[in-house]
Amino acid sequence: MVRRAAGSYSQAVAAPAFGKDVKGAAGFLLAGLPALVSLLAAISITGDTAGHMARNHPTATIAAFGLAAIAAFLGAFAAFGVTAGSRAERGAIYAGIAGLGAALAFGIYAAVETWGDRPQPSITLRPKTPSTVAVTITASGLRRGDHIAVEVEQLLRGNDRSWKPGLPLYGASLGPDGEGDVKQTVDLFVPPGDFDDIGARAWIGDEPAACYGRGATTGCVRVHLPRPQERPQLAVSWETYVAAPRLLVKLKARNQQPGRWVALRVYGENAGLPPRVLAEWALAPDADGLFDRRVAVVAGHRYSDVCVVASTTTRVPECPPADDDGTVWARLAVPAK
Repeated sequence: MVRRAAGSYSQAVAAPAFGKDVKGAAGFLLAGLPALVSLLAAISITGDTAGHMARNHPTATIAAFGLAAIAAFLGAFAAFGVTAGSRAERGAIYAGIAGLGAALAFGIYAAVETWGDRPQPSITLRPKTPSTVAVTITASGLRRGDHIAVEVEQLLRGNDRSWKPGLPLYGASLGPDGEGDVKQTVDLFVPPGDFDDIGARAWIGDEPAACYGRGATTGCVRVHLPRPQERPQLAVSWETYVAAPRLLVKLKARNQQPGRWVALRVYGENAGLPPRVLAEWALAPDADGLFDRRVAVVAGHRYSDVCVVASTTTRVPECPPADDDGTVWARLAVPAK
């Protein structure tokens, strides 16, 4: 009976031997999530990179931390839920170790993919004046050989309510600084024309798909410029220090389309007689869409009055005109001798 007792005692001490060997493994699995974080930190995956992993590669990141949580559960199950040295304990430990290894593999995959992600630039347009916009391009985390391509162009409304690019207004290729960042602001003059919308794109690498549609596109923006055309500003005065009275006419208008014109006429008038054209001009704006003209007309004393009219809507304006939003006029009496 002593021998039997000794044999039973030896079996009793042999049974929990496996539990002692795996006690550390169960504790490691219980700390599965901290263990995964420590392993990721050991390969230089910081909190900022982990945030990028979650945003850019959510499936692999969720799998990594989910499997780590399962490994922690299996560790708790092996430590407290089954008999020490049992087959269930061994199965839980092996499954937990496999889950933790898979979690680390998914985490490293997501990290490597995140390191290889190409950051997209950001571009904004801010109207400053009716003919000037500020273009701002920003990007970070660029490689040394990366370049940001920038295009700003006029936009024309298509028949199907879509936007079609027109003439290019600005183009650039920007490289990063020593920190891999780009921040550039350019004040861009928008020439006058029959368009009120402009679009801007910024991209890295191959040119992206068409912008300005109904879908959103990275690094693509459209802005509307309120550019109402200004009615002509007319100023008229006399020069009387000369022998024959001379009429000075000043005409100014802004935000005019390049293809538009201003008709300017000076009439001499006498009571009971039809007005007579003393001078006339068809004036075009400059490259900035601006009319700024000064002309002089010798009226003499043959007429009692003069009438000056400027119009952007008709080539042959009458003075005084009928109701017309694009026509301005002025009537003055000729100075006495």
